[in-house]
Amino acid sequence: MMCALLYDAANSFIHQHFVEVSMSEEFLALPLEDVLELVSRDELNVKSEEQVFEAVLAWVRYDRDQRGPCLPELLSNIRLPLCRPQFLSDRVQQDDLVRCCHKCRDLVDEAKDYHLMPERRPHLPAFRTRPRCCTSIAGLIYAVGGLNSAANFYAGDSLNVVEVFDPVANRWEKCHPMSTARSRVGVAVVNGLLYAIGGYDGQLRLSTVEVYNPETDTWTRVRSMNSKRRYSGSGPEHTAGHLSPPAHVS
Repeated sequence: MMCALLYDAANSFIHQHFVEVSMSEEFLALPLEDVLELVSRDELNVKSEEQVFEAVLAWVRYDRDQRGPCLPELLSNIRLPLCRPQFLSDRVQQDDLVRCCHKCRDLVDEAKDYHLMPERRPHLPAFRTRPRCCTSIAGLIYAVGGLNSAANFYAGDSLNVVEVFDPVANRWEKCHPMSTARSRVGVAVVNGLLYAIGGYDGQLRLSTVEVYNPETDTWTRVRSMNSKRRYSGSGPEHTAGHLSPPAHVS
């Protein structure tokens, strides 16, 4: 009916709420062509590629006899290399539909090679190793630690303060502070958690690491590094999903 705005709004909703949509009867009743087109989109908002795998398996099992032969084509449109190695071994590889399909097993082996043999990564299809990014959802910006002096980069007290900026609401909110004051700290996001790595507490370089969970607004200490570091560069191998707002931020 040429309702372009409605069409765009529906697509945006699907992108933002893919996991919820994938549990609906409407999703399970979709024809193969629509499911293939949907799971191949870059814009799906998922915390990990594992959620896309589970959605596809649920669709196939809804009518296993008719849809079972479609699994290889569906799996080839899922970014299996971006799944955790444990998930590939314990969930994907052990699934009976995957185990009885040679093409599916080949795709799992390809994904495992991504983790075991990094030198082969350039030879994989580029879209299978490209993280999804939902452009309908604005990200959040976290300011972690730092110094409280603007006059001198090398002076001032190290901070344990953490704040988050919401570009949509155009406001800053305070998060729960770190357990240790850190300036010159390395920060990375992996699987929806924010890692504060090393840094300087005002007296000593640090080897300690702590992890922030925005869903509970809490910091947890994890194993320290073998070396003390400040001014370190940090980054995940690939980002699975993005950070949610802290539990107290509406």
